[in-house]
Amino acid sequence: MPLPDSQIDNCELSIRTLDAFFLLSRASTSLLMYIRVCAVYNMNRYVVLFFGFTWLSVVAGAATPFGAMEAAYIKDTKYCLCLVKHLYAVATSVADFVNDSLILLAIMYKLGMAGIRRSPASQLSSTWKPMDHFQSFTKAFLQDSQIYYAQVSSILT
Repeated sequence: MPLPDSQIDNCELSIRTLDAFFLLSRASTSLLMYIRVCAVYNMNRYVVLFFGFTWLSVVAGAATPFGAMEAAYIKDTKYCLCLVKHLYAVATSVADFVNDSLILLAIMYKLGMAGIRRSPASQLSSTWKPMDHFQSFTKAFLQDSQIYYAQVSSILT
């Protein structure tokens, strides 16, 4: 079966539409992690402010393709490609990586401290396995955060 023809009449509009969807997807996905860390810390004012700032940096980083990329046709064809015009386009990956790393560490710290406080002192030996002491919801919550982090980090790097 032959591949469909992918010639584009308006290259610039196509690239800008993709940029807009990228911005929307990164902002909304990071917003979910922001809500998650705020919930884990029970809406602590400092956590809300700090991670609100890091979320805004993700949104700003996700907006960099609008200025850092340009659309162009391949020679005399109607096939479109995207060119990196400025190196600050890397801000997208850096902002996402830093934000996701900080959120994962904050969630792991909070849930880890809760697991230590609930564990009897006799169980906290050198062979202590943190995941064994969590309730099933907490364990699933932490594992889900780790899976999200691993997926997003592998995509961005």
